[in-house]
Amino acid sequence: MQKTVYNHRSLGPCLLTLCASFWLLGCVSKPVTVDAPPPRMHEQGQQALQGDTPETMLDWHGTYQALLPCDGCDGGGIAISVQLRDDKTAVVRERRVGGDLSRTVVPSYTGPFSFDPVGGSLISLRRSAQEPVAYKFFVAEGWIEMRERATGAALKPSHMYRLRKTSEPVN
Repeated sequence: MQKTVYNHRSLGPCLLTLCASFWLLGCVSKPVTVDAPPPRMHEQGQQALQGDTPETMLDWHGTYQALLPCDGCDGGGIAISVQLRDDKTAVVRERRVGGDLSRTVVPSYTGPFSFDPVGGSLISLRRSAQEPVAYKFFVAEGWIEMRERATGAALKPSHMYRLRKTSEPVN
């Protein structure tokens, strides 16, 4: 029967390699999905019971911009900028790009907004409770998405109505 002899010099690099492997495995994390909407209130479980809502969990303050599709804009669209302020007021600016620019005046909005109690991630922009909703957006981390005003349903194709966050609020 043959006896195995271990050399102390060869054991050190092996242990070092093993420790480094475990350390590197601990550094691996799940990929972050930027376009994933936040979970709905019923999916949040205990967080919802503790008072966490999209309004308090998300960094929604800032300016969002996009070029929205437009019928009759001849290759252009509607350039939109939405500024959501800390005091729950919003400024929306729209401008036609391409086509007959004098044919249609595109509305703009300055006034309050509120998070909808049902759904949590939807906000409604309206000047008062008696007035119709001027705009409705789904709010997520780093982007907002324009929605149908009355129901909050997604407009199709939804990626065409997504506004990306371009700046943080100015304090």
